[in-house]
Amino acid sequence: MIKRTTVNFIVDLVAFLDLLALSFTGFLMKYVLPPGSAGHGQGFRGGRGAAVAKDFWSMDRHEWGGVHFYLALIFAVLMLTHILLHWTWIKCYVKSLFGSSR
Repeated sequence: MIKRTTVNFIVDLVAFLDLLALSFTGFLMKYVLPPGSAGHGQGFRGGRGAAVAKDFWSMDRHEWGGVHFYLALIFAVLMLTHILLHWTWIKCYVKSLFGSSR
């Protein structure tokens, strides 16, 4: 059987990598890909009317938005798992905050 500490490490590592990917896709949609389907707007390359990318790695802004959404769902599940794995510690810590100070 796999150790609890190993499961914690794997969940935390995957959550960290997922957060990096989530940050990457957010940066991509905010600064690299155009804000509208027409390809107008500010974008990463400069001011108004500047040439901006309409796709990145053969995916447009809408497709990257889908990837970003699923990465966010995965991150939420991983954070819920993380909280469940640490639930005993959380309960003890909260109890120590509000418990008696004898």
